[in-house]
Amino acid sequence: PAYADRLAADGRAATGPALVSVRRLVGGIDRGALSAAVTALNAATDDFASKRMNRSVTRVLAGKRVDALE
Repeated sequence: PAYADRLAADGRAATGPALVSVRRLVGGIDRGALSAAVTALNAATDDFASKRMNRSVTRVLAGKRVDALE
């Protein structure tokens, strides 16, 4: 993955198995298990996604005045 190098080792440890579970279940018929696996993957990637979003927002707002934002 393109951002795997930016994901901390502990994040990769949690994300890898969660992603494997989703991939394994996606073609199956157990919607409950797939839903649980997607929820687990979301939880495993939440911190990484938050950090990426914060970096992006920081870049976009760099040099902007708060009172100029609407």
